[in-house]
Amino acid sequence: MIKYSEKVYILIQARVKSTRLPGKIFFEFFNETVIDRVIKIAKKINNGKNVFILSGQKKNNEILEHVAKKHNIKIFYGSELNVYQRFKKFLKYEKIKPQYFCRITSDGYLIQPSIVEKMIKDIKKYHYDYSFVEPLSHFAGEIVKTKLFFENKRVSNLAKEHVTWDIRNNSNLNVKAYDKNFFNINHKNFLVLDTIEDFIKMKTVEKKFLGLKKLDCIKVLKKAVKYIN
Repeated sequence: MIKYSEKVYILIQARVKSTRLPGKIFFEFFNETVIDRVIKIAKKINNGKNVFILSGQKKNNEILEHVAKKHNIKIFYGSELNVYQRFKKFLKYEKIKPQYFCRITSDGYLIQPSIVEKMIKDIKKYHYDYSFVEPLSHFAGEIVKTKLFFENKRVSNLAKEHVTWDIRNNSNLNVKAYDKNFFNINHKNFLVLDTIEDFIKMKTVEKKFLGLKKLDCIKVLKKAVKYIN
């Protein structure tokens, strides 16, 4: 019988050789690498506890061990391309599973801790199976009930890359989709880091909106999103 605790893990999906923009997690935002910033965001959300990096094959991502050590968190290696299996392998490895986990991506340099904290509070209170901000916001994470990974026997090809695809689109589950204007931010607009053009945008908002340096920067973020889009 699987044992669950009431803990919530923050799982950072990260690998060095990203398909569209390799090495992007080492690009800098306010003189700090993106991966360093994302880890700080994750630790702020969870009071510094139960934060893990979930990466691909060790031979391709061993450099991340230095990052994990610097922040005093653990790194777990799994499938390079089948990200769903990477998450499931990690969860199987844990003797006592967290009741929920929050999935955030390693390039989400503007994920807002206060948004994710609210989502975690809600999912515990209302017992959702899964929650996200439409249309899968780059300023928030996804909260997932861990047991779904052990009940789901068939996994689509889309889920192998996008992890939560099958869960998000399962009408039999209690899914909470927060509105695209959650926290009065237009989540349809985004500041992502997938291309060189995205990097140029990142450096533009960095120069113009100094308040984005703070990890929780919703007021400034609203202005930046309107400006860039």
